Amino acid sequence: MTRLYLVTQGDRKIWVAALVDEDIWTYVGNTGKFHLNEGVREDYFMNAAAQYAEIGVTEAKRLIAAGVGLVDAEQKPDSVQGWLDDEEAMDADVVFASMIADLS
Repeated sequence: MTRLYLVTQGDRKIWVAALVDEDIWTYVGNTGKFHLNEGVREDYFMNAAAQYAEIGVTEAKRLIAAGVGLVDAEQKPDSVQGWLDDEEAMDADVVFASMIADLS
């Protein structure tokens, strides 16, 4: 089952995340794809330092269009390059289709 979340810390919107089975994938605006994110997975299941609000596909698309998940490549060049090189990334449409299929 796939579920979508808005990940926030205080007033800061950080990620649109997808919980797929036991994995957490976060949308990275620089690539336009969801990437496996072990740090957010650990926080979701163990630490709960961030807040997780369940959202639907329409809200996820709105947040993505508003820039949630866009990372400053000048501040985090290594992270952005890692995501650009990630061959396991999932297209947003695949994640959204998976969630819609789970609902039907």
